[in-house]
Amino acid sequence: MIRLSPTTAGISLVLCLWSALAGAEVRFHGVAAGDMTATDVILWTRAEDDGDAAGVTAQVATDPSFASLVASASGATVPTNNNTLKLAIGGLTTGQTYYYRFVDAAAPATTSAVGRFTTAPTASQSRPVRFGFSGDADGMWRPFPSIATIAERRLDFFIFLGDTIYETKSDGSPATPRLTQADSAAAWQGALAAYNRKYNENIQRVGPDGTPGGDGQAGMTPLFLATGLYVLLDNHELGNRSLQAGGAPAALVESAALPTQSQFDINPTGPFNNQTTGFLTLLKAFYNNLPSRVDIVGTPAGGDLAVTGPTVAAPDDPRSHGTPRHFFAQQWGPHAVYIQTDNRSYRDARLWQKPLADDTGPRADNPDRTMLGRTQLAWLKQTLRAAQAAGTTWKFVAISSPIDQSGDRQDGKSWYGGYRAERNDLLRFIAEEGIRHVVFLATDDHYSRAARLRYAAPDGTLRDLPDSFLLVTGPIGAGGPDQVTDHGFPAIRQMAAEWDRSITAVGGPPIGLAGMAGLRDVFREGSPDAATNPSAVDFFSADTFAYTVLEVAPDGILTVQTWGLDSYARNTFRKQLPVRALMGFTLAP
Repeated sequence: MIRLSPTTAGISLVLCLWSALAGAEVRFHGVAAGDMTATDVILWTRAEDDGDAAGVTAQVATDPSFASLVASASGATVPTNNNTLKLAIGGLTTGQTYYYRFVDAAAPATTSAVGRFTTAPTASQSRPVRFGFSGDADGMWRPFPSIATIAERRLDFFIFLGDTIYETKSDGSPATPRLTQADSAAAWQGALAAYNRKYNENIQRVGPDGTPGGDGQAGMTPLFLATGLYVLLDNHELGNRSLQAGGAPAALVESAALPTQSQFDINPTGPFNNQTTGFLTLLKAFYNNLPSRVDIVGTPAGGDLAVTGPTVAAPDDPRSHGTPRHFFAQQWGPHAVYIQTDNRSYRDARLWQKPLADDTGPRADNPDRTMLGRTQLAWLKQTLRAAQAAGTTWKFVAISSPIDQSGDRQDGKSWYGGYRAERNDLLRFIAEEGIRHVVFLATDDHYSRAARLRYAAPDGTLRDLPDSFLLVTGPIGAGGPDQVTDHGFPAIRQMAAEWDRSITAVGGPPIGLAGMAGLRDVFREGSPDAATNPSAVDFFSADTFAYTVLEVAPDGILTVQTWGLDSYARNTFRKQLPVRALMGFTLAP
């Protein structure tokens, strides 16, 4: 039986047991901070004491030498949680940068690496806010040199926006087991270990053959140390198969060809994937290995999986009620609010056709199909309405699936490819409510771009949102960009023009933000006309591994800059490559 608990008491089931533990010196494998509010943070570590649970103490200070300690908390890592531990640290000062570390509770001279995070400023604290985002960290491109120097950006936070690991094979690392909902508890227990291995590998150094070890960068560790994280779930954490849609029927199992019949397009009554042992097992790996406020304890083999931390309270919505609540909003000063959505836990099934391929035809216009679920959609609308009423200039909405039109390259997991009615409903709501400066943030497509957003009005006419748009960035390291071998500007300009033609041919707006009110200082590496006559290529990069940095100034002006490096071949485990500014722009509200 799966137990869902709304309390936060279970964020670690073994707090304060460290004094009873004995063993060798603690080995720290990683640390991270996440889910920052104005006054608290979640601190995470993975550590072992001779292979067993490790008793550790988290220390927080205002200086990296820890001369000015302001908080500490103790606990023990949990073997059934991949030897990880999360501690909630409260009572912090708003808008303050802190440093943290974990120490061996029995031998305080043994310490972890030092991490950094910033608490959110309140709506009355006027200060610059700088944050970054990207996603898609496939082990075939470890150790991810695109984020090696990210500490130089001095970010207040980073959004790790989905596909934080890949379940697939890379050199030196086998794929996770191929699973369906019909598998046994023992199979799910084995899958949990395999997924934990993938999370571990992404924060380890990697040898030339792809196995853990060697020297150089420790995977995602430079990012984890540089700033606090907000993390999102996407399809590769869920196996990218029959479990990728949490709102799909629990009976939807993978076969030689996934079901293509229309009776699977909606699921109004359940049962739902998101309430099954299989789905919760993969969520457990995700939440255990990243610094989210949500966690899942217990084991699939023991039949005692239990959600701790925030859960959804919606008794009239069986798709959502009692599930881990991974959508929330956090104010970051007077001009910015961060709004995180969960695009995976509630969505209806992906639409397929035979031969096995996405069906992005009329089935995607079904008004009863949902990406967010009705509880989360209502919450998102109200959050945007409240932010506009409060005078917050920029509303940054993190989504794990892009929401623009991508021409003939549209796939079924995106909003426009498979969930068009809900997409149009949301964009039309933004327009009709007069909600301004909504910036959707997404990854997943494995190329970077800025895109205007177009929706259908009630009379059927297509209209542009006047000052809202989508930013897509990445990947940190994943397939797609590696297929581009000519990194010269003329080749990329031609590629951008071809993609632009495919989008406008199906009624979408041109790539980029040319003509948007307040746009200035457009920059694109290699482009002589970006500042004076910007075109599609000045907002487009398909051959790079990248992340994007946004800064909101005290006067509300937004600056956007994408950083990255040329793509390289899979399974070559490149360690040191130069990261540079690729493109950017400024918008005055």
